[in-house]
Amino acid sequence: MMKKLFKKILLCAPFIPMTSQAIGIDSMMEFTVDGKAAFHITNGAEYRQFLQVGIAELSVVDGELKTTRYTRDNIDDWSLTVRPARTVIDPELQKAFQVSYTPQKNQLIDKDKVYQLSFIPTPYFAEGEKVTHTVQVAVGFAPIVIVPAREDKPIAYEMSYEGATMQLKNKGGTYLRAYLDACPSGLKGKQREECTSVVYGLSGRNLPIELKDKMKNAKEIKVELSTHNSKYKETFSLKPGKAHSSEE
Repeated sequence: MMKKLFKKILLCAPFIPMTSQAIGIDSMMEFTVDGKAAFHITNGAEYRQFLQVGIAELSVVDGELKTTRYTRDNIDDWSLTVRPARTVIDPELQKAFQVSYTPQKNQLIDKDKVYQLSFIPTPYFAEGEKVTHTVQVAVGFAPIVIVPAREDKPIAYEMSYEGATMQLKNKGGTYLRAYLDACPSGLKGKQREECTSVVYGLSGRNLPIELKDKMKNAKEIKVELSTHNSKYKETFSLKPGKAHSSEE
């Protein structure tokens, strides 16, 4: 389940489910500011939940994602910490998890650093406490943490539109945020949520994008690309079967 959530977060982060049966999370993607970020987990169940946090570092190799999980074997290479790493959350209460990034001596600060967290819940009952029969199997979350590069790099990309899907190849040095708009002219409010999407493409990533039903086979999709601090921006439109690149 968490792998599926992670794949979606790289496509359209605002539309990830924010509750998971017994627990909820306030965000599925955070960007650090001065090396700090935070997630808030809410326990909506009638029983306490034990929560454990895992960390994995993500990198892009040949256009695909590579995952390196934090273990005891690579502890000297860790650059991200989460506090608390494990805790118990009482019913109907919320707890903050503080994320801190400390670069290793050999790590470059001119590139984005990307991490995947895993919040794994388990019903918690103290010794002698009655176990409720309403306990459900709780599903965890796998949000993304991006440590932005010190400076935005110029936009460089290739992008194509094939009707039901789009393809974004980020050839630049930092991640790209792409806002996709297939809405008819004049459409406003919540109706726009069905025909717009936000995509985050990591540097070097060749990212396939599965469009929402209301966006598939649109006559035209407007694309707005921007870097983290919006230092570089570019706007264009794509029609089915067409492509566009930063070199045009």
